[in-house]
Amino acid sequence: MLRRATEDDFAPLTILWAEGWDAGHLAHAPKALVKLRTAASFHQRLRAFGNDLLVVGERGAPTGFVAFKGDHIDQFYIRLDQQGKGLARKLMQAAEAELQARGHAKGVLDCATGNDRAAAFYKKAGWVMRGVEEITVDTTKGSYTLPAMVFEKQL
Repeated sequence: MLRRATEDDFAPLTILWAEGWDAGHLAHAPKALVKLRTAASFHQRLRAFGNDLLVVGERGAPTGFVAFKGDHIDQFYIRLDQQGKGLARKLMQAAEAELQARGHAKGVLDCATGNDRAAAFYKKAGWVMRGVEEITVDTTKGSYTLPAMVFEKQL
């Protein structure tokens, strides 16, 4: 199910991520962070993940992606028109298996405060919220700190 991103994937992944980020974050993200979340920034950040970026879907038409940083699921997105069809559950199972294959017994992921739909999905997938913590996210202008719900799961 998971595969490495190809050159043909980056343009549609940029759109997928920008649209998904807007849907899940615009209503509650700080305005300063929203200004930094441009299409160019999503594209640049996708490329920076290197081998830690895995996608689902046909080459050139990805339907979702997951990006890892150590034991963290750093990014997890499904194309908006694919939400509610079971793809997120399958992608999460594959992401958890990938974490295990990388030698991690526990996974961690962050969810923006206010992104209740994503938080409900993570809980349904067996992730347990350990609390709201200050996290640092990457931007093209350096790091940005904000509160987030932090989830963990024994794999």
